[in-house]
Amino acid sequence: MAWKTVTVEDVLGELTLQEQQALNALEGASDQLPLILVRVVNAARGAIRAGAYRLGEEGTTPDQLDMDIIAITRWRWLTAFPQLQRLQTRDRRDAHDEGLARFDRIARQKIAIEPPPRPGRSCRAKLPSPKSGQWNSENKLLNRTHPVPTPEAQWPAPEGTPPPWANPEIPE
Repeated sequence: MAWKTVTVEDVLGELTLQEQQALNALEGASDQLPLILVRVVNAARGAIRAGAYRLGEEGTTPDQLDMDIIAITRWRWLTAFPQLQRLQTRDRRDAHDEGLARFDRIARQKIAIEPPPRPGRSCRAKLPSPKSGQWNSENKLLNRTHPVPTPEAQWPAPEGTPPPWANPEIPE
């Protein structure tokens, strides 16, 4: 997961084609969406800051909050126009309320936020391959396809003493 900027296209992607056309028919509807989105992103970043989590670059939020930001933005955009009451469904209102509740839980440190990548580093951690030749790179769990080591290899016995795993009473 990474930190990224939620765009107007992300919000519009959550609407059907008919809903987008209805909103485009309204004068001033497309002008308000970017302003509402900026306010919601700032509210999300404020909740992250209030929870004492590190913030990423300006305008970015963690992926785990994308759906909440989109839901809150969509609801506030739809409620800005009284003639769009048929688009203001209960599910969309509930998604808006859940998003606000999640922001509140983040601010109270009830939900952890993934840290942003450090400046100058890529988002992906570079992990060594399993066959990298590092010390102790042998599998710790033995699969069925892996040969089982002999007792001598697992517990070497000191010279001149019987092995601890053997029964000394059995004749050879």
